Amino acid sequence: MRHPKIRDLPAFIPDGAPRMGLTKADAAYAEIRASILSCDLAPGSVIDQEMVAAWLSSSTTPVREALRRLEAEQLVVMRAHSEARVAPTSVEEFREFHLVRLGLEPLAAEIATTIVSDEVIESLRPLVTPSAKKRKQAAVDLDRSRTFHQTIYAASGNHTLTQILDSIWDRVGRYRVLLAGVGSVSSWESEEHQAIFAAFEARDQTTIGKLIRADLEASYQQLLPALEAALGEVEKADVGA
Repeated sequence: MRHPKIRDLPAFIPDGAPRMGLTKADAAYAEIRASILSCDLAPGSVIDQEMVAAWLSSSTTPVREALRRLEAEQLVVMRAHSEARVAPTSVEEFREFHLVRLGLEPLAAEIATTIVSDEVIESLRPLVTPSAKKRKQAAVDLDRSRTFHQTIYAASGNHTLTQILDSIWDRVGRYRVLLAGVGSVSSWESEEHQAIFAAFEARDQTTIGKLIRADLEASYQQLLPALEAALGEVEKADVGA
């Protein structure tokens, strides 16, 4: 099974030794997780445990340990005979993520307006200034969007909210990579973010909650039809295989 617009990556492990200071299990976890979230490992694809083990110059034991951690995060599905696959994407999962974000992100932003520092607000300003760079624009827009939202909800000082939203953003990121370039996302998102920034700078608790809800809903409504179409194509291909 292959999802449209996601490149195959038979050798997804980056060149070089495992990250300094990490155990082999930690290194395997970090690299496999990064490859899943970036969609370098496509949803539904088999993870070659022998290849990862060879890169680590180890047995498959630390690789399996890493995969169990990723299974607990619902990023990997373990099947019979120890086969591991990247968790598939689905419209239902995308809807669930949207509902969680819709409930928690505005709340975190409203809390943040009561305690946010001038330094945090200033750190957001470059993120609502249109970028003149066109190289790898889709990736740049995704990074700017995540950093913008994350800075706001983390400013709430509520560690539980931040941890939940960080986890959701990680998993939503796969969908945003899959659908990168759909419509004119960077245009409307920039306008929405400028309005959110203005409310945040003014410490307007009521307005920022409404604006973030509107921003999340606009993103969801634009991406949902494209996701349904993309996953529909995959299902048709599977039936015809």
